[in-house]
Amino acid sequence: MISMTRTTLVAVLLAASLAQTARANVWQDAIKRGAPDPAQDKYDSEMKQGDEHAQLANARSVTYAEVKNQVQLAVTSYRAAAAAKPTEGEPYFRIGRLLYSHYLECEDVSRKSILCARNQFNRGKAEEVIIAWDKFEELAPLDPRVSVTSFGETEILFRRAILRTKLATKAHLEAAATDYEKILARMDTTDGPGEHVIGNLAETYMMVGRLEESIEMYRQALRGAADTSTWYGFAVALDRDERTDQALEVIASLGKEQRDTFHARVARGETFFVPEGEKFYYFALVDEALGLEDDAITFWRQYLNSGAHPQYQPRARAHLDALTRKKRVRSAPIEPPWGKILR
Repeated sequence: MISMTRTTLVAVLLAASLAQTARANVWQDAIKRGAPDPAQDKYDSEMKQGDEHAQLANARSVTYAEVKNQVQLAVTSYRAAAAAKPTEGEPYFRIGRLLYSHYLECEDVSRKSILCARNQFNRGKAEEVIIAWDKFEELAPLDPRVSVTSFGETEILFRRAILRTKLATKAHLEAAATDYEKILARMDTTDGPGEHVIGNLAETYMMVGRLEESIEMYRQALRGAADTSTWYGFAVALDRDERTDQALEVIASLGKEQRDTFHARVARGETFFVPEGEKFYYFALVDEALGLEDDAITFWRQYLNSGAHPQYQPRARAHLDALTRKKRVRSAPIEPPWGKILR
């Protein structure tokens, strides 16, 4: 005879109840889903595997080769999930975020992945991230990670705009401008990094030759607590629009101390230029405004030699020629008046 305590009986009854609930849930799921859905099963399985590989890639004790392998396996799984359910945008978001975090989010040393190249921008991975996030936006345009600019871990518009700016082709720069425009259309500029978005948009407009829009956007950025780089960007836009007197006046009003601060920020990578040679235009114009003519001449030559933004090379050449002529006149020996008489 089998004896059963009260506790055991309760356990058995609870198990029976759970089993009945499970069977009910199975039938409810079947009713909801109808016939079996192999595509959904495949999608769920591949997404789960992708997440597991991504988690392994984030383990601190893993070697370079293993991290790279786990990242690739995760991407492969996410792509398989996308193939199973072509209307789902989530796999593309995760592909972009995974590649971004391991290959492109390299400034924060505490979070930097072992896959980050030392002082080198990975153009190929940047292209992959942009393609993935473009597809995500296409499939899920109302997803908060696209439609809400929270500037948190999951926000993509600002990150995508920066990547496009660094790629620096005309098409990418125009697309970056569009991303910044979307951000501004969706955010309250009194909150969050509004000045940086507006300043970046102003710089992007200038890079694609939209100088009037660039100057107006800089004016908007300067209504807040603008940093030196924003003021200098405004001055450069004015100069390139042939308003040189205004540009030099703006820079001179900031003083030499701001010039030194700006150079330090560029050296630390806090302010970057695309292409890198663009920084010499800023350095040259600033030094010209502050009367540091020899330094200005050196920087104008460096800008011309860099080949950055060919549409603005003639402006740089005009500055260099004017400074060189001024220096030549000042250094020319003064002939005494009697010399002419004796001749």
